[in-house]
Amino acid sequence: MATQPGETKVFLMENASTNIYTYVDKEICSETVDGVETDFTVTTAPVSVTGISTSALSQYYDTTNSIYGRRDVLIFYRKDGADSVVDTSDNVVTITATTIAFATAPTTTEADSVVASYCHTKSNRTDEVISVTPAGGNRPVEYVTVQGGEKVRIEKPQEEKTISMDVLSVDNGFIPYVNGNEVSQTSGSDTYKYSVGAQERDSRKAIVVDVDDPTTGNKRIECFFNVVGVSNEGSAPSDGYWSESVSFSSPPQDYCRIVKLNDQT
Repeated sequence: MATQPGETKVFLMENASTNIYTYVDKEICSETVDGVETDFTVTTAPVSVTGISTSALSQYYDTTNSIYGRRDVLIFYRKDGADSVVDTSDNVVTITATTIAFATAPTTTEADSVVASYCHTKSNRTDEVISVTPAGGNRPVEYVTVQGGEKVRIEKPQEEKTISMDVLSVDNGFIPYVNGNEVSQTSGSDTYKYSVGAQERDSRKAIVVDVDDPTTGNKRIECFFNVVGVSNEGSAPSDGYWSESVSFSSPPQDYCRIVKLNDQT
């Protein structure tokens, strides 16, 4: 069906998909910043998780307001131990395989090193997900009374962002995201997978839930980068099926909602 520009009235979750990726948090690129080098290398090729492009994209940077929109790869300059998001409108970045290429070589005044957060290795869990519940991210405030009766508002840091899922429990389910490393054994023609509690996590994860409006071509993409599994509870009624309720947590700065408004410029 051809899509028509228009206003989406509702996103139906029958048009959604859920993918979980391996996430690499702030990897230091191998090359040294010297004012000449433009190509910087990461260990594994980043992939496109947002679907905005078939290839991985760096952050979108709005120079006017000094704010950015997160996409597939988040690139920083690290200077004296502090990280700052690269203004990719001023210095365009192209990502090809494991190479992050700058239009202009970063200078030693800007950075001691280039740092990148990115995703690779997709696991499509769409056909297991019953429902998703994004939550958290509150920005609490407190009011205190000072002498004279005035109320002073204290704004506190934004809280963690969470996403919970009800899923069909098949194979080893979602428990390895909480327990940690999974062990796989081949015995003859059979494969055994073990998930023991309190193991070291093999990596952080990124969860991307996107839903299309097929009528208008509009899309919403919920990106939870740098998540860890924090809880997993099962349900297996005698007259039903085995399911799990699993929840993940990420720092608020690692969450991004992207909305595509089709052909409406």
